[in-house]
Amino acid sequence: MEKQLTIEKNNKTFKMYIIFFIGQSISLFGSSIVQFAGTWWITEQSQDPLYMSILMLLMFVPQLIIGPIAGVLADKFSRKKIIILSDAFQALVTLAIIIFAATITNDLWLFIVFLSIRYVGQAFQQPAVKTVIPMLVPDDKIGQINGISSLLQALLTMGSPFVGAILLNYYTISQIMIIDIISFGIAMLPLIFISFPNIHQMATSSAKNEEKKTKIKSSFFTDFKIGLKGISETPGLWILIISVLFTNLAATPVNVLASYFVLYDHGGSALIYSIIGACITIGVIGGSIFMSIKKKWKNRRRSYILFHFLTYGGLIIIGLAPRGAFWMIALGGFLMMASIPMINNFYITYMQVIVPKEKQGRVFSMDTFFSTVATPIGMVGAAPLANLIGNSMVFTLCGIIAFGILALFSLTKQYSKVQFDAIDAQDHIENLETTDPVLITEVA
Repeated sequence: MEKQLTIEKNNKTFKMYIIFFIGQSISLFGSSIVQFAGTWWITEQSQDPLYMSILMLLMFVPQLIIGPIAGVLADKFSRKKIIILSDAFQALVTLAIIIFAATITNDLWLFIVFLSIRYVGQAFQQPAVKTVIPMLVPDDKIGQINGISSLLQALLTMGSPFVGAILLNYYTISQIMIIDIISFGIAMLPLIFISFPNIHQMATSSAKNEEKKTKIKSSFFTDFKIGLKGISETPGLWILIISVLFTNLAATPVNVLASYFVLYDHGGSALIYSIIGACITIGVIGGSIFMSIKKKWKNRRRSYILFHFLTYGGLIIIGLAPRGAFWMIALGGFLMMASIPMINNFYITYMQVIVPKEKQGRVFSMDTFFSTVATPIGMVGAAPLANLIGNSMVFTLCGIIAFGILALFSLTKQYSKVQFDAIDAQDHIENLETTDPVLITEVA
């Protein structure tokens, strides 16, 4: 088994990450404004959630299909170039929507197709972005940085719906999308002036020194096998992936039906929808703050399960809300999302600390692929099921079923093997530098 590639990380690399994060946060803010405006615009243009279901599916398919390939590319080529090119691609697609707005916005299906094409760029970008933290941030700060990053991003996300709702009253959807172009440009500027470790070159050099052989060209199939092997060699990781799969499946109807649920089931407006979204984001912020200051856990495995139960309980509350009880919807959303940063922190930090840096792209992409494979099912089934039994009943049933399934998972022997507590062991982290590591591979 190969030894983990060692990367020198210090205050200089940490500052580089902060600069990178600021640029990406600005880009996130712009994209979130456009996403909110686009979602509400489609909701008003159509009374059938099928349109939103198709949009979500088309946005997700690139991640599902391209994700594993993108992870391999992130390990083999410059991650900085991949991030820049994917950002540029998304900006160009958005620019095309603005230029041809007269045609695209008059055809709802055409508008949906163009929006979904933007996410091809994100499918290439996300595996590369995920690996930036372990490349630049010292290992003992990764957990806290993940919590702080979630907090700052949540603050930006909370403000974007308000901005989007206000802009919808004064500007057309194509005019609002100009914000996306500006934010992409700002995000690219820091990337020009900072540098990332050349992981792909370092890994090749290390292999030559160790094996003293000629360079072997690995195929994509071989890289996929490395990712799968990494999952299998990590005790309990498959059960974690399956649990996240069901969580994503349960949460998918909320993503698809939320705007229709607020507008048509409860008679809400874009402003009310944004307020509910803000309450939900406050839950994310609260969870992120908690994770940024919480350092030690008595039982991470038990806490991980309890956080999932909190998510499902919030989903049930949303489904049971009477017409016009927006406070109840907001409360359910708050409870549902407050636990997400905690779940993600446990899950992502566990992988970021242990996975060899030069293989994280492949392992992360395979993990993402398997963790989200059920999401298209939820996207396709949400609209027909809602038309059959109603949005409220869909939310309630999803929460109850997911609650029961995860309760069963928590009792399995596989889950008892998960080594979450190893994150707290400093000697374990130090041993990673000198021992052969175990390869291992969020909630959306």
